[in-house]
Amino acid sequence: AYHYLFSQLVGWLSLLQAYELFKQGERKVAAVPPAELDEHIPDGERVAMGWWGAGRGFLTHHLVMDGGKIANYQICTPSTINASPRDPWDQPGPYEEAVMNTPIIEDPDPEKFTSIDMLRTIRSFDPCMPCTTHVHTGSGTVMREVNTCSCGAD
Repeated sequence: AYHYLFSQLVGWLSLLQAYELFKQGERKVAAVPPAELDEHIPDGERVAMGWWGAGRGFLTHHLVMDGGKIANYQICTPSTINASPRDPWDQPGPYEEAVMNTPIIEDPDPEKFTSIDMLRTIRSFDPCMPCTTHVHTGSGTVMREVNTCSCGAD
């Protein structure tokens, strides 16, 4: 829920800044023309984070630079945040809780196990498709190749 408040705060602050610029006579769409952008890569250690509102929630980018090079870059998708692992009090996330006690009606042979019953339950949350294609079964991981995700569609 914190991301809703953060989103509103960023929106209001951006709107206030736009009004101030408008009162000063600014009519540009971009704050800085591309030709004037400083492309200097800083030395030393830098840590940055960016938020972007996406269809299923917030997408976050985390970046650590050291010596002008990227030392770590991580993207946390809305489906990852919404699914969430167990919390510090050992409470399961929504996906795990939803599949607990789900009747398995398919072939119990581990070699033929497809986990379709659990996948249907998880997909009912409408997560990003690549987030629904891996299920750990204890004896291995069932994986599917999915080419229907529109995340990178043109």
